[in-house]
Amino acid sequence: MKKKLSSKTILSSFVFLTLIVLFISAVTANAATLDETVEMIQKKFETIKDIKGSFSQTSYIKDLEETQEFSGTFFLIKPSHMMWEYNKPRDEKVVINDTETWIYKKSQNQVIKTTFSKESYSQVPIAILQSFENIRDDFDITMPEESALQLIPKQKLGFIKTLVLETKTDGFPIKMFTIIDTYGNIIMIEIKQIKTNSGLDASIFIFKVPQGAEVFDMSR
Repeated sequence: MKKKLSSKTILSSFVFLTLIVLFISAVTANAATLDETVEMIQKKFETIKDIKGSFSQTSYIKDLEETQEFSGTFFLIKPSHMMWEYNKPRDEKVVINDTETWIYKKSQNQVIKTTFSKESYSQVPIAILQSFENIRDDFDITMPEESALQLIPKQKLGFIKTLVLETKTDGFPIKMFTIIDTYGNIIMIEIKQIKTNSGLDASIFIFKVPQGAEVFDMSR
């Protein structure tokens, strides 16, 4: 659902942006606590074979001075299968199967096929959940405050400039993550109702083009 911001809300958005910058610039915690948190996340992800749950996403688009709010459900089988569906009014389904990405826009009965790689994370942000098993390999990590990690990509990762994780020690280790991209856009994703190792069937990640749908193959 798209909402045009009032001047008051725009100001609030800029205040929020400033707070984020201050947050990620805070003094880091001691190295032992950082190492323990990173090790906890990596060990928990090592034991996970599949994940399912729901999410809510709030995006601040800097150039448009606009916020967009979405919600939906997602399913993941490591290392490279993922699917999520947005609730109405967006009404869209995305399937990642190895290097293929299928985006089905239900209301228009249109399908877009693209190639998936880590470069795509800024366009399909929830897919970044696939990369937390070995986060030290991909990111320089600091801990601005307790239960929060700041991740800076070691190599170009789409348009992602900074990734902030809100962590927890019980159950699934990630509660929320925030992406700040090189254009100043902010994407916040909260994940909820998480179930792991429920035995998801890999067949759900095989996308079948709906009858009569128009297909645009952008992977060529």
